[in-house]
Amino acid sequence: MNRHEEIKNAYKSLGGEATFYDGMITCSTLTGKAVCKLVWNMDKRKNTRYLELALSGIPQGFGGRMLEVPVGTGVLTMPVYESLPDADVSCLDYSPDMMERAKRQAGKRGLKNVRFIQGDVGKLPFPDGSFDLVLSLNGFHAFQDKEAASNI
Repeated sequence: MNRHEEIKNAYKSLGGEATFYDGMITCSTLTGKAVCKLVWNMDKRKNTRYLELALSGIPQGFGGRMLEVPVGTGVLTMPVYESLPDADVSCLDYSPDMMERAKRQAGKRGLKNVRFIQGDVGKLPFPDGSFDLVLSLNGFHAFQDKEAASNI
């Protein structure tokens, strides 16, 4: 499955567990589409293209160490991690609720290569140089210490 299909199918995989955030990040619900249009000036097509570009930084077949911060609910990235069984993925989020949803997504998909850490991006619990790749989707606005977060 290519990135476009992963993004397109991400929301469908949630079943009855979809949150407002999931609808917004995927531009898939009525309220999500309204936020996309009013806040980001994007329709579904533009949103999908933006997400494809953001996720294109993860090479197909990636097998290194990766940090995703914040993980949010994992609605977009858990399907990607499913296609990267050799990657060692660490997902960090400040919100225990968001992280719990992401853990459920990983569990449903049987992901063994993904671990979850609750924490603050401004105080990462990893030494410098721990990751080959860092992914951050829709999170900078929520980081408590934006200056510290910009140094990762």
